[in-house]
Amino acid sequence: MAFNDLREFLSALKGMGEAHEIEIPVDKEWEIGAICSENFRARGPALVFKKVDPYHTPLVVGVLGTVQRFSLALGVPPSLPAIYEKWFSVLSHPIQPKTVNNAPCKEVKLDEINLYKDPFPVPKWHPLDAGPELGTFHSVITRGPETHCMNCGMYRNQILDKDLLGIFFATSQRHIALHWEEWRKKGKPMPVAIAIGLDPYLTILSASRIPRSLSEYEVAGALMARPYEVVQAETADLWVPAHAEIIIEGEIPTDHLYPEEGPFGEFAGYMGPAQKNSQCIRVNKITHRRNPFFQGTYEGKFFNESKVVRSYLRSIYTLQFLKEVGIPGVKDVCVTPGGCSAFHTVVSMKKSYPAQAREVMALVLNQPNTFCKFCVVVDEDIDPWDPFQVEWAIATRFQASRDVMILENGKGTSMDPSQVPSKKGRTDLFGIDATAPIDEYKKEGADMPPLAGPTDEMMRTLREKWAKYGLR
Repeated sequence: MAFNDLREFLSALKGMGEAHEIEIPVDKEWEIGAICSENFRARGPALVFKKVDPYHTPLVVGVLGTVQRFSLALGVPPSLPAIYEKWFSVLSHPIQPKTVNNAPCKEVKLDEINLYKDPFPVPKWHPLDAGPELGTFHSVITRGPETHCMNCGMYRNQILDKDLLGIFFATSQRHIALHWEEWRKKGKPMPVAIAIGLDPYLTILSASRIPRSLSEYEVAGALMARPYEVVQAETADLWVPAHAEIIIEGEIPTDHLYPEEGPFGEFAGYMGPAQKNSQCIRVNKITHRRNPFFQGTYEGKFFNESKVVRSYLRSIYTLQFLKEVGIPGVKDVCVTPGGCSAFHTVVSMKKSYPAQAREVMALVLNQPNTFCKFCVVVDEDIDPWDPFQVEWAIATRFQASRDVMILENGKGTSMDPSQVPSKKGRTDLFGIDATAPIDEYKKEGADMPPLAGPTDEMMRTLREKWAKYGLR
């Protein structure tokens, strides 16, 4: 089943007991962020804040906040192999979007711009945020001046004034930054649209990395198994999601920058620094559905929806990368949510030769377009998604003097709080070989102790009879 919009997905979550409505009034200056932090810590349901004083628009948070919800959106079981198969199947079979004339996102049109009023119940997510952050789980839509291929990405947007938003590109290699540079060379401002309150497909894609030859709209259509519906923006040559709750249109100047944007509580669970001379968006049009929902997410150290999405998608691309470079025996990959879905990767594999684990570590730590700084390689009998099993493998198969690899001054990200200001963007890279030291034993004419526990054949028989034991 494909979901046309956020409303259909919310309805499905409610039917499963995976969404909860908070009916009492909440304070957007502190209470929403605190509630979200505690709810994510407890792996709680998606939340709908019905009364964000003094707004009438409900706020939705956490719709993709668990593996089960993420898998529901994709229509697959909650496992990396199933997600991997679905993901690369749709990348290979994109579907062109369908343009429509009458779209729900245009039911109400606002010419008077005030981002501090309805339909924007934007909380102060963290006490030290510079201001209300409107864009946290949304889609920013741009294109280059010479192409009509749209890019849909997720870039934070602080409200700077009633008609002015900040926008943080993060790196010069992001699609939006490349588009902006093309418009700058033309001496023209870059048209931009922000879509808020989306179906799960475009949300997932906006937070992910796909080949530049593809549009997120094409892949969203493939995930839905039908053309994704878009509509012409009101003020720009851009296509926007027809079933979005809210569309904000504007321009990003290319002849001047805003003095300072941020700080904001970022994905690593620490305050991301203020960005000097940052791009900004001058808003000139807003459209929305009748009685819209506003959607956002709470970033922090706990397990939230952006960590779920990035963990699975980065795991998929790391697994694909290792296969493409010809590493045999790789079984599974987990870019761990606890590692901020970026910094820590666990690879499970059937080792073919002694140095293979170190080769995998070096490849993962130096993989393009990622910020991994800690890689653990385990044997194929270890589930990399189970922290208990990974810790057990380290505890019973690892020796520090033999199995550690350190690469100094590797590439990193400025959002890594472990690095001091003078070294931002660089980091030490650390690998652990937690595979069984079979060859080290062989050098001494010995064998690794056999594993305790039932055999594989016993377990297969047991699982076939499991229901008969009255156990779940």
